[in-house]
Amino acid sequence: MHKLSVDNKEFLPIVVERVKAGQLATIIARGNSMRPFIEDSRDKLVFGKADHVKVGDVILAEVEEGHFVCHRIVQMNDGMVTMRGDGNPEGTEVFPEANVRAKLVQVIRKGKTYTLDTSSQWKVYSAVWPKLLPLRRYLLALYRLLWLHQWPERWKRSVN
Repeated sequence: MHKLSVDNKEFLPIVVERVKAGQLATIIARGNSMRPFIEDSRDKLVFGKADHVKVGDVILAEVEEGHFVCHRIVQMNDGMVTMRGDGNPEGTEVFPEANVRAKLVQVIRKGKTYTLDTSSQWKVYSAVWPKLLPLRRYLLALYRLLWLHQWPERWKRSVN
């Protein structure tokens, strides 16, 4: 099977149009900003309509014209949305709520599908992880050290 790489500026508007038409759109996760629970190239992200979004939701937003970001909503005030990547201890994006394009509804990891509004595992993570902001820098460093670099492959396979 051959993989086709398409620039996000061309690809993500197509994803948005599918979602707007009432379809689900699945993409392969790219980047490390949503680590540790969404991993680059490992996980598939399924987006649906973003009719009702709230703090804690993971969304796809067009933060500037042609610039799309998938992060978690951390605050909503007066029609403005603030979001931050789970793997980002600092840095946020702030934009009008009208720029929300899609909502993450499922994560597919190694053949297992997590439906975000019914998965108790995802709900606990979504409630706890954002509150750990002061500690996240250290927890992420520990994750990178232990999980990504030093654990033997046989341990990684048995845990996943």
